[in-house]
Amino acid sequence: MVITTDDIILSLVSAFIGLAVTLPVTYLIVDRIVKNRQNKELAPVEMTAKQRLKTKLGAYYLTNYLVTLAVEITRALEERKAIPREVANSYALRLKDSQNDIEIILDVYNQVLTTKIKDLIGAVILQIEHLQEDFEYLAQIYPKPITTVLGSHIQDTILKTVRQTKEVLKELGADNIQIKALEEWLIQFKNKPSMVVRPEPPIAVSGGHEIS
Repeated sequence: MVITTDDIILSLVSAFIGLAVTLPVTYLIVDRIVKNRQNKELAPVEMTAKQRLKTKLGAYYLTNYLVTLAVEITRALEERKAIPREVANSYALRLKDSQNDIEIILDVYNQVLTTKIKDLIGAVILQIEHLQEDFEYLAQIYPKPITTVLGSHIQDTILKTVRQTKEVLKELGADNIQIKALEEWLIQFKNKPSMVVRPEPPIAVSGGHEIS
């Protein structure tokens, strides 16, 4: 059989078509193998990241702070008293430390955390910053007693922080029974008839947010 120029051209065309189909499939398979290997290698790192976040947000760290703050504000409101400057400042510093710890974990483990987890934690950090500013303001106005409006605002901020933290813990697969109980307790307290808030002029605090 005589091989013609057309046969050669057809063979070359067939070879190129075969490569055009085979190469993308090959690259896809290789890419998937590499990603699977990377995922297996990063799985322990992801587990460590989640465990550290559970610790920093859970019952023995941030959640404990929030319980303490809620009790302190509630007592101050019921007794219509001022929170001592050194106490308010100590709470602000503890909140700042908690925020720094969470931000460090986010920075170190950024690659292995999902976008949803990072967004939820970002919302928690924002509320922690607001709480910090509120307690710094309490230290500034001492010895003035806490007003119902100010106390209610701080309670609202604690409640927002609690709810955001609860969502993060849920996403992390952590036990959030304690923080659920705190959420329910705050709601019940704020619904008491004695906690009806009278309108007052808004108060500007450091950081740019207002108490109203």
